[in-house]
Amino acid sequence: MSEKPYVAVIGGMNMDIFGIPDEKIIPRDSNIGQIGMAVGGVGQNIAQNLARLEVPTYLITVYGDDMNGIVMEHSCAQHGIRLDYAEKLTGQRSSGYLYVTDETGDMLLGINDMKICENITPAFLAKRLDFINHASVCMIDANLPEESIKWLGEHVTAPIFVDPVSIVKGKRVIPILDKIDTLKPNRIEAEMMTGIKITDCETAQIAAAKLLEYGVKNVFISLGKDGIMAMSSEQSAHVPTMTTKIVSANGAGDCSTATIVWCRYRGINNLNQVCEYTQAAASIALESEKSVPDITPAKVETKLAGKRLNDQLRSKAVRS
Repeated sequence: MSEKPYVAVIGGMNMDIFGIPDEKIIPRDSNIGQIGMAVGGVGQNIAQNLARLEVPTYLITVYGDDMNGIVMEHSCAQHGIRLDYAEKLTGQRSSGYLYVTDETGDMLLGINDMKICENITPAFLAKRLDFINHASVCMIDANLPEESIKWLGEHVTAPIFVDPVSIVKGKRVIPILDKIDTLKPNRIEAEMMTGIKITDCETAQIAAAKLLEYGVKNVFISLGKDGIMAMSSEQSAHVPTMTTKIVSANGAGDCSTATIVWCRYRGINNLNQVCEYTQAAASIALESEKSVPDITPAKVETKLAGKRLNDQLRSKAVRS
C-alpha cells in the first residue's frame, strides 16, 4: 500500500494506429500517406495527464503480452504511470484502435478492438478493492463492462469520478449515478443522461441540476467552444474557453478530466477555480499536436495567471 496519497484510474489502455493519406483517398487501393502509432485509451490518457501534473497515479487495467502490450508497458514506465495493480494477460491481444482519415484529417473509418477490457471483471476488481478504497480519488472510464461499473459503485468508498467516454458507453454509468462524486460528461453525453437538449449555458444548468437530482454530487459539463459549466448543491460556475491557437482538439477532454481530479487531489473545491484550472489545461492541450500534452503544474499556473492578467487589463480599459 502506498503511503503517499494517490489516485487510482480504472479504465482502458489502447495502442492507437492511424493512417493519413497525402491526397484524396482511392477506395480499395493502396494509398500513399503517413502511418503512426501512439499509446492511448481514455484511462491511460487521464492517468498520463495526472502523472505529468505530479500526482502519484496507478492505472488499473489489462493488456496483452504481445508487441503492443510491451510498448504500452514501456510507455507507462516512461511517463510515471504505475502498473502495480494492472495485469498482463498471457496469450491475449492488447486493446487497439485503428483509424483512417481523409486527406484533411477527418476520420473515414475506425475499428475499435477493446475486447480485452472484458477481463476487468468484478472478481478482478475485488482483488484490488482495498487499494482502490485507500485512493484519494477512484477515476473510472466507461470502457469497463457495465457489470464492473455497477460493482464499483456498490463497493468503492473512495470518491468516484467518472468520464462517460461516449453516448453508448455513458449509458453504463446511469445505474450508479447516485454513487458518483464527480461526473464530467460533454454536451451530448449529458443530453443522453437527462433527456434535456443543451443549447446554451442556461440549458446546461438545467441538465446539471437534473444530474444532481439523480444523486451525482458534482457535475462538470464540457460545452466545447462555450467553455465548461459546473454545479453542485451549493455552487455553480461557468468559465468560457481561453483564446488560443488550436493545433488539435484530440486529447483536450481527457486533459480537462485529469485537471478536475488534480484539483481535488490538491484540495481545491471551489467550482469556479476548478473550472479556471480546467480551461487553462485544456488550452495547453489544444495548442499541442499530442493526445497528451507536455503539461506541468507550473505551465497550468502560468497559463491561468496570463489569462487573469489579460482580464484585468481589459477591465481597466473598459472602465477608462
